[in-house]
Amino acid sequence: MRRLIAALLTATSLAAAVQAAPLYFAGEAAGVGDPNPFFEDGTYSVFYLQNQGRHPWFMSQTSDLRTWSEPVEAVPVGEAVTPDYWTGSGSVIADPEGGYRLYYTGHNPEARPKEVTMESRAETLTGPWSKAPETTFPGPPAYDELDFRDPFVLWNAEAEAWWMLLTTRHDGNAAIGLYTSPDLGAWTAAEPLYTEDSPLNLEVPDLFTEGEDWYLIFSDQRDASRQVRYLTATGSRGPYAYGPYDALDGRGFYAGKSAGTGEDRLLFGWVAHKQLRKDAMSFAWGGDLIMHALRRPDAGELAVSLPDQLGQQFDTDRTTLSTDQLEVGLPDTALRVRAETKVAPGSRFGFALTAANSGRVSTIELDTERGEAVFLYNGDPNGAPRVAFPPSPDGAYALDLVIDPELGLGVLYINDFRALSFRYYRIGATTISLFADGGFAALQGTVSVRSTDQTEEKPNG
Repeated sequence: MRRLIAALLTATSLAAAVQAAPLYFAGEAAGVGDPNPFFEDGTYSVFYLQNQGRHPWFMSQTSDLRTWSEPVEAVPVGEAVTPDYWTGSGSVIADPEGGYRLYYTGHNPEARPKEVTMESRAETLTGPWSKAPETTFPGPPAYDELDFRDPFVLWNAEAEAWWMLLTTRHDGNAAIGLYTSPDLGAWTAAEPLYTEDSPLNLEVPDLFTEGEDWYLIFSDQRDASRQVRYLTATGSRGPYAYGPYDALDGRGFYAGKSAGTGEDRLLFGWVAHKQLRKDAMSFAWGGDLIMHALRRPDAGELAVSLPDQLGQQFDTDRTTLSTDQLEVGLPDTALRVRAETKVAPGSRFGFALTAANSGRVSTIELDTERGEAVFLYNGDPNGAPRVAFPPSPDGAYALDLVIDPELGLGVLYINDFRALSFRYYRIGATTISLFADGGFAALQGTVSVRSTDQTEEKPNG
């Protein structure tokens, strides 16, 4: 009885010390569509398509990834007779003449052309934004009239011109189209920046340079490779090519766009919702906004990891992990699991998530022989999020798992190199533990949560 009372007191004390507030942005009950982030003076202004209606543009700001401003509408959808009856993705830039310009997709399924590039302007990022319909232009004759979307605008110092990248078609191929302008006035079509023989498209392109290389990020619309991927080149005009681990995350994460430079660069995207919001269903369009730190290690490959501003929120240790203590416990609040592990090369290990009501086990598995991580809901491999990673020759792996039970999602970072994001609405009603088929040769780690000071009265959109 004394042990029971002590355990209850400990549990009560722990419950008082933490809160179940969402870790990530929660300003939209239905989640978000494509994010289009803009970074300036330490603040991320995340413009996004609202995941309802005809996808008007909204925006929320954060400087610490903990507090978010109340979302405000930036670009409303148009009337049935206008090119922007629906609005689609794009980008935001600072106008060199003052103020800001927002480039977006106008989409009208009954019109031809169906998609056009449009523009809106404002004195401040919070608006009000005014549409500039006189700047609207379609893809033909250089590009397609049906697929012509996601305008991404940047100043290319190497080319000494403004560039606009678009998701489109060219000569029957999937293309990242290119337009150039000396002054943001008239845009001139150029040869595509990149093309692939594909019936589907290379969506929401993003281009930036770090070190000596250029990086072209896009979201692959093809079902077999529906991931955020990237190509590299030594010059802005290419040629662009895939590297050995071109996918940054699995199919649970989509529409990734970056903002910031160097250590401040973050990759924003959505963890897809499931149809009918049921774990056993297939992925839907749109989801919850999350972000990865996006960095270029010395080798030149892009790497993703947990952003420091999110990691620093986990300031209260709950459990110490070891070869004798494999149980993480119940994710009743947002938690972070960090583990330095060592397994036999070629073996399988990861996390088991056991449902409290049914005893069914879902797993986050790392197959070190294949070099692939996968999330299997109730063991089902169909449509499961997967990501490739380089196997460690000595079997050593650093794992960083973040769970947000309020939003019903998780992200596993592998060696601060690749991420595996997944949807699990009922993850808060599971018990999590580590496993390794051949046992762990070594394991040390911690399970951390956020203190009340980190979560209470947290404006989160």
